[in-house]
Amino acid sequence: MLVFEKISHYYQNRCVFNDFSLEINEPRVLISGPNGSGKTTLLMLAAGLIKPDAGKVSFNQQSVLMTASKQYIGISASKVALPGFLTVAELLDFHQRQFNCEPDEHWLTQFGLKQYWHTKVDNLSLGNHKKLSLLTAVMHQPPLLLLDEPANGLDDKARLALNLLLRDYPGQVMIASHEGVAEKHQQVRHIQLQRSEPEPA
Repeated sequence: MLVFEKISHYYQNRCVFNDFSLEINEPRVLISGPNGSGKTTLLMLAAGLIKPDAGKVSFNQQSVLMTASKQYIGISASKVALPGFLTVAELLDFHQRQFNCEPDEHWLTQFGLKQYWHTKVDNLSLGNHKKLSLLTAVMHQPPLLLLDEPANGLDDKARLALNLLLRDYPGQVMIASHEGVAEKHQQVRHIQLQRSEPEPA
């Protein structure tokens, strides 16, 4: 279960979350809301990549800020940069050694990344960069998968592959997106965020 407990978080002079609490145990969760409502921030907090100004976030009763939690969480988001100086092969090899896992040949083929095996990450198109980000997020099969606008930049074939991947994924999936979740056999919880107003100077 993913738990946000009395979270407060500020960005510049604006309060993004104030005493925000939420418990999530559904297998699929869709986070929506206008730009600036905190969708990406919520994922970054869930991944333990940013620390809230107050409160705590835990997954299965363990703080997401702990190093040991990283093996249980995967994230694909534009704010999580991939090392551009590595090739696709080098990045996947690094991820494989870090998490003691192997890339799934099926998804490499379905996402069409094999032909870019020796291409540097910085030289990938937006769509191929997104595919690689998705693969690194799911490669170690984390129990908690966090996806920020996962279909952004994908062609129709890659979108179909993404839908199939999400349909069969065994863990909990939390998606921040303006689009729906293509799920027919899973309960999807929809959480709508609202944009907070900046505090007066």
